[in-house]
Amino acid sequence: MKDDLDIPTNNKRWFLVRCKSKQEQRAGLNFSNQTITSYFPTIDVLKTIRGKTILKQEALFPGYLFIHLDISSSYASKVNNTFGVYGFVNFAGKPQMVPDRLIEDLKALKDNAIDLTLKSGDQVTINDGSYENVAAIFLEAESEQRSILLIELLNKQVRLSIDNRSIELVAN
Repeated sequence: MKDDLDIPTNNKRWFLVRCKSKQEQRAGLNFSNQTITSYFPTIDVLKTIRGKTILKQEALFPGYLFIHLDISSSYASKVNNTFGVYGFVNFAGKPQMVPDRLIEDLKALKDNAIDLTLKSGDQVTINDGSYENVAAIFLEAESEQRSILLIELLNKQVRLSIDNRSIELVAN
């Protein structure tokens, strides 16, 4: 007879499920109601609507959602019947596991997003690369990872695109 201590307590793995169009958040809520952990990676995108720039969250992988569960549990059979979900992404008829490392990397990418406290006109310092210790003025966010700055170069203001991790807000 096998000792209870030899039985693994956590056989949960990440899997990818295909969702119905624009139903990822609904599916995530339904999984949460079933005590299934889900992860819906999003990306912040700057959109210009009627001349006004706004920050909007969009799906990093539209139509897909990651779920964390033990595939041998009774919950696995409920996945295909969850509202907003078509079912598991399969290969050779079997749901394929997603490496934990991939999920960790996706979450880490989100943590490196732009610092939303910066406003046009803010005084910043560049803290890395060829422009290290150069004072600049924050102009606008170019993307989630990069910003446009103005620097003084040969008595002219020059626009510079730079990685957000290389920018520090100057304390007033």
